[in-house]
Amino acid sequence: MNGGFFLNFLALNPNTTPGDLAAFLGTNYGKIKSIYYRGQMQRHYLPFDIPKKNGGKRRILAPSDKLKTLQGRLASLLEKLYNPREPVKAFLKGTSIVDNAWPHCRKKFVFNIDLENFFGTITFARIRGMLIAKPYSLLPETATVIAHLATVNGILPQGAPSSPILSNMLCGSLDRDLYSLAKRHRAVYTRYADDITFSFYCPIEFLPKNIVEWSDSNGHANHYHSNVGHDLKAAINNQGFTINTSKVRLQGPHERRTVTGLVTNQKPNVPRPYVRKIAALIHSIEKYGDQAANVIYKKKYPNSKGVLESHLQGHLLYIKQVVGESSIVYRRLAQRFNMLPISSKVPNTPQATKEDSDNFKVGEFIKNKCWITEIGENREGQLVQIQGSAFMIQGGLLISCAHNFSSEIEIKDPESDKVTKKIVNFDECTVFRAGEGEPIYEAKVVIIDKLLDLAVLKITEAPQALPAFDLEVSKEPNIGDRVAVLGFPNHKSGPHVGILKCKITNKYPLFDVLHSEVDKTLYAGNSGGPVINSSYHVVGVAAKGAEGNPNGKNSFIRVSELIKYLDKSGFIL
Repeated sequence: MNGGFFLNFLALNPNTTPGDLAAFLGTNYGKIKSIYYRGQMQRHYLPFDIPKKNGGKRRILAPSDKLKTLQGRLASLLEKLYNPREPVKAFLKGTSIVDNAWPHCRKKFVFNIDLENFFGTITFARIRGMLIAKPYSLLPETATVIAHLATVNGILPQGAPSSPILSNMLCGSLDRDLYSLAKRHRAVYTRYADDITFSFYCPIEFLPKNIVEWSDSNGHANHYHSNVGHDLKAAINNQGFTINTSKVRLQGPHERRTVTGLVTNQKPNVPRPYVRKIAALIHSIEKYGDQAANVIYKKKYPNSKGVLESHLQGHLLYIKQVVGESSIVYRRLAQRFNMLPISSKVPNTPQATKEDSDNFKVGEFIKNKCWITEIGENREGQLVQIQGSAFMIQGGLLISCAHNFSSEIEIKDPESDKVTKKIVNFDECTVFRAGEGEPIYEAKVVIIDKLLDLAVLKITEAPQALPAFDLEVSKEPNIGDRVAVLGFPNHKSGPHVGILKCKITNKYPLFDVLHSEVDKTLYAGNSGGPVINSSYHVVGVAAKGAEGNPNGKNSFIRVSELIKYLDKSGFIL
């Protein structure tokens, strides 16, 4: 039986017998029994160790080809039964450590704990009992066969294809309890295998002590010597797991906060020491050549397997996965790597030459009026992430583009595999100004017009006297005039407002909305940013640019359209 093909049409259910299961796996029940009844199950595994970051070793049990095939097919069947909760980020198609890090970005405190001997505590009896119980309700004899196939020496082996899905299934009750605990205390919870993370917006004095017990130092709250709260510890112990006390840490403001190895202070990013290490290894090949650099590398990292070339390639692809191919950091490292006299290469698609956009540090009188809008929500099982620009005007109003609050997602019918597209809209987001330590606010869309591509937002619980731009009401710029587009293009990194100086080249109506075209490329993320004249008055709102589209237009919505829209909507400027 071709398991890879026919498994698409098969599913386990409460009436599935061991014989049915064997047929689903492309074999017969007798052959399955011979695997675990004739001799010890461990004879089907090849053990080996891999080094841990802390200097220890992790034991991996690699199944034989025959058993690996059966376990892979079993995993496909089990995945159809499992309905993952939102906080689960590991061992799911389309998810990675980046997805696990995003929910904890820009939080004041990040609390990390680790489960001790995670796979080793998932036993034959626990797997069998879970499969027999609701919601799976499999026959006891069928659950027994699955548990036999998936375990060795009575525990779940790390290295078997069926172990990840079974570990997620067994943690279902744990995820439910910890998600409810986080929800009650306005915290964010995610789990990536045995890594559990909670994050909080509130000051340390208001952290829920039943989740994390911070310490007291000379009458002041201190997060450096924190412990697991009573309710959190009880929830984990009640589900049969143990906390690794050596990996409990609470990370606070003014320090690097990490989740599954990624920095989450602003957005998921690789730590700087990691980037410096990769740059140093590339420099070693540049300076000494491939062979000599490998000798140096082996002496410094004796436990590392493989050659330096493959090591670098893997780490560069990891950086690309985290920060994206357009990241300046990745592109610089990739360019240096691809120029080395070695056969391995990494993706580094040529991009349009960066124009003299005059990106530079700007004064507070401009920066404090420009805002970033961000949306990161799960819709239809997909994480939707949108970044845009906005600016403050009189009356405490934030102006942005309407398309920054909608996105197109693909929905796949699990039965027919048919993919349909759907537009999802959002009426709220988080907003903040660029720079370290800037507070994050919730904002709501008060009015929106998709034809004009304009949106007006109000910050919830906004502080008073926020700096605001003046709108140019006396003279609109003409063709040939110079303006500056302010905003936060996705291709740009750094804590400063981007300024793109350009010249107006055309004026035209687009769907009866007056636009002006400029001679420089506008990028994703610029949308919603202010276009200002030499007097620092707003003359327009940056619209969609021509990035990646040679036939596109780089234009902004003229301020007269915004003023008419605000007047029509009843806002007094």
